[in-house]
Amino acid sequence: MEAKMEIKRAKTNAGKRALLARAPKKVEKAGKTTLFLHGQNSSGLLKTLLTDLARVKGHEAHKMSRKNPGVRPFEGGGETSLEFFARKADAGAFALASHQKKRPHCLTLGRFFEYRLFDCVEMLVSNFKGIEAFGSAAKGAVAGSKPCICFMGEDFETHDGLKLAKNILADIFRGRVVDRINLKGIDRAIVCTALPNPSAPSTPVVMFRQYVVKYKKSGTRLPLVELEEMGPSFDFTLGRHREAPPDVKREAYQQARVVKKQKNVTTDAIEGKVGRLYVERQTGLDALGAKKMKGLKRERRERAAERAEGKRARDQSSHE
Repeated sequence: MEAKMEIKRAKTNAGKRALLARAPKKVEKAGKTTLFLHGQNSSGLLKTLLTDLARVKGHEAHKMSRKNPGVRPFEGGGETSLEFFARKADAGAFALASHQKKRPHCLTLGRFFEYRLFDCVEMLVSNFKGIEAFGSAAKGAVAGSKPCICFMGEDFETHDGLKLAKNILADIFRGRVVDRINLKGIDRAIVCTALPNPSAPSTPVVMFRQYVVKYKKSGTRLPLVELEEMGPSFDFTLGRHREAPPDVKREAYQQARVVKKQKNVTTDAIEGKVGRLYVERQTGLDALGAKKMKGLKRERRERAAERAEGKRARDQSSHE
């Protein structure tokens, strides 16, 4: 499928506000909108998994239900349709479900930078349990809330593929960036545990578990915290992974310089920095006795004489 994107300009104020909201910002605080879609072939397991992950993301999810045979992130030109969908949905990340004989139950997670494919990693899913399998445990959590994310295992620091998977998982599920948070507001926890794989020592097995956090009375000021598994729950091993190019990564990780806004100061292309000064009202100037010039006195006498002569002329014309 040939993807074409027509550049449109806003014609209304609402359209201008929408484009302004999509524009890049110096400090991005909103959570990444994730695009959930299927490849050419999928499976019932992956369909349920995508549905559960979209529920976890809440309003930050854009789920597509149709098959997309042209989406192949690891093949040349296969990211064109994916980038087109990302621009349409204003998405910063994606989750692609594909099922093949060589790579069964494959979930591909990745990110975009300026609506271009940045990096991605494949996860071969097994031992899946959906949210429905845990009954009413998920009622204790709010969809789209900010979770506590834990990565356990030294492989997340030494294995190149797991380091990338950790970065992507944390970026997708962390939610909105905030300066502070109330601990009472953390109602769920995502725990990823890396374990050795006996069949393939070079590829660890990762257990993805999600728990609802319950606060109970303990008789003290601190509550008793308990974790109850709520799903989705699955294990995965890594497949292919694609790192971002060094120049693109350098550009994406660059932090913008945030300058504190100054009042009454503007920058002009010609004059440079232009500022306005506030001067308090001066008092007592009217009482100052300024010496008047002789020339001004003479001009005042001449104007008075002209006015008197004009008045006499008008009086004579009225009598006649």
